[in-house]
Amino acid sequence: MLYGYIMLDTNRLRVFRAVVASGSVGAAATHLGYTPSAISQQIAALQRETGLTLFEKSGRGITATATGRVLAAESDELMGNLSRLSALVDDLRDGRSIGLSIGCFASAGQIWMPPVAKALREEFPDALVTFNLNELGEPSLGHRPEIDVRTEAIDGPVMTLPGHERHVLHEESYYLVMPRDHALSDREEIPLSSIAQEPWVDNDRSDSTCSKIVARACRAAGFSPRYVARCEDHYTAIAMVGAGVGVTVLPRLPLVRVTEDVTFARLVEPEPRRRIVAIVRDGVRSSPVAARALELLDHAAAQQHDTGRVRVGD
Repeated sequence: MLYGYIMLDTNRLRVFRAVVASGSVGAAATHLGYTPSAISQQIAALQRETGLTLFEKSGRGITATATGRVLAAESDELMGNLSRLSALVDDLRDGRSIGLSIGCFASAGQIWMPPVAKALREEFPDALVTFNLNELGEPSLGHRPEIDVRTEAIDGPVMTLPGHERHVLHEESYYLVMPRDHALSDREEIPLSSIAQEPWVDNDRSDSTCSKIVARACRAAGFSPRYVARCEDHYTAIAMVGAGVGVTVLPRLPLVRVTEDVTFARLVEPEPRRRIVAIVRDGVRSSPVAARALELLDHAAAQQHDTGRVRVGD
């Protein structure tokens, strides 16, 4: 038996997704610069093309059917890939024949990526390097950057993905961040159990790898943190510590640059630690700009490990 397949018109699919996202034909027409009649014609043609009922009447307007919502969701990766392909065509037309996408978490973006970007700009002036914050959830394989810098627990499962290699950049400890006048501020190392009664400032409200590492270490030390403030980022949390609200626990990288009203000491017994890895798409290393980016990231990690400061490109 022969099975046919449907050649979808991607422009009709884009119009359909705009109607689903905006909630009405009129709003989609405004966003896309079409007339409502043209939008309706595109939707009708897509329904004929697919043989699916994608919308149903709802009051004076329309709403996506369950089938329509599934098609909209499942087309995310396709449309993302088409967008990247279109951008590549533009780059090639404009003479920018090389490019690179790098994903990273916030502190790596703040500390490591600017000098990496500067060095790449000097060595590959025609390259376009895109930096994406990857803390907003796990991307699909089609949306993952070519180099994706992420964290994992030292004693946890390692990240492996089909079509990607794993490149270890760095391992680091966690530190107690406290006001400079704190009773423990003269210590270089602090047993985790000794801060069980301290007021804590949460620096990561999401269920991230970083927060899981801290929570697991606290359980091993026999307590749960007593949070008095919850923040969504380490910048705010450090400011809270400086104001005397409480203490917070962070890995070493975000502490490369801190304000003068806080200090920090390494936590031990147990010692929470994390690993920073680059998930590299297969074949990416053949690109000179990507290969150099990995070298620069290795250098940045080594510099930070040795001195706490970062200088890239030497």
